[in-house]
Amino acid sequence: MNAIGGCDLHELAARFGTPLYLYDAVRIEENCHILRHAFNAHYPATDIFYAVKANGNPHLLRLIAACGLGADCASPLEVTIAERTGIPREKLMYTGNYESRDDLIAAARCGAVNLDDITALEKLPGDFDGILSFRVNPGEGSGSHPGIVTGGPDAKFGISLESAPAAYRLAAERGFTRFGIHLMAGSNNRDPLFFARMTAILCHIAADIFRPLGRHPEYLDIGGGFGIPYADGEAPLDLDALARAVAGVLTGCCAEHGLTPPPLRIEPGRFIVGDAGYLLTRVTAVKKGPRRFVGLDAGMNTLIRPALYGARHRAILVGMESTAGTATLCGRICENTDIFAADIPFPDAVEGDLVLFRDAGAYCAAMAMSYNGRLRPAEVLCQDGSARLIARAESAEEFLGRYSV
Repeated sequence: MNAIGGCDLHELAARFGTPLYLYDAVRIEENCHILRHAFNAHYPATDIFYAVKANGNPHLLRLIAACGLGADCASPLEVTIAERTGIPREKLMYTGNYESRDDLIAAARCGAVNLDDITALEKLPGDFDGILSFRVNPGEGSGSHPGIVTGGPDAKFGISLESAPAAYRLAAERGFTRFGIHLMAGSNNRDPLFFARMTAILCHIAADIFRPLGRHPEYLDIGGGFGIPYADGEAPLDLDALARAVAGVLTGCCAEHGLTPPPLRIEPGRFIVGDAGYLLTRVTAVKKGPRRFVGLDAGMNTLIRPALYGARHRAILVGMESTAGTATLCGRICENTDIFAADIPFPDAVEGDLVLFRDAGAYCAAMAMSYNGRLRPAEVLCQDGSARLIARAESAEEFLGRYSV
């Protein structure tokens, strides 16, 4: 791979420097359309809310919004970002956890709020006139790494299935009249049946909640977590099978309980931007010994997922297709966990070579930091041979300016 979006990688490195995050605009648009087409085919009453936490770059969010998607926000700043990209209130949803009063004041600017716990209800502004929802913990979860499993007894998210009816009764007693219900049990799942099972759990608990209240939910939200392959040989998520399975479970469950099938909400993030993003970095040194270490000008401060929970990102030595021996790719951060990949097949590399990490569009730039005084990189959007800077590299002056009080 020598180009992204028709833009030559060596030219991009020369123009913008490294490390550098790159995004393929066409791929992002394709992912949005693929997702919408799959659900329109099987459950047309589906609304898609992009999970801003995956990558909150406003330029990417504007591109995604132009494809008709709303935004799922997890903080007041994410609400502000979404608002400034022009997304209307009815397409803004807030899904936080352990929310403060200030969090929920900002959340009330959204058309729907998924509360993490019954205790958050009294913090929500009393004049909130949108759709109120609680996030339920289904008692189980699944994800590609333990750190991104968000359901089950060890997860910090949501209220138990047993507590959910009481939460909604209290909300109704306090005068709320518009309700949804939400579930999110794990991230980066590629098994369609997992999503079908979560839909069944959510639909059954919704019947237990809303039938006694004499109300119908305005949406059932099964969250996101739609996975992508991160390694050669991994099968992609069968999105058509997922949408078909979810639709079948939802319609069947609603018929069983005498419910009108409600609108479905989903919150994909990784699926939309994950495989459309790349990290371009340059070799700074090669150390040969019992292991061959290839040092890069990126580090765990730039791409933390491997150090944080053992995630994998395929790495390519730009311009070299064959492999020769193995190497461990690492950064310049003073931590022994600053390892991108250990003992992988990798060609001989020399100082100045370019290395490209794939599938770096989600939860990568969003988690970048300035540890060890290594500053956050620039971000560039590539399309039809044109490259546009959408986030400049952090400068020393900007970093030090935070301390000028």
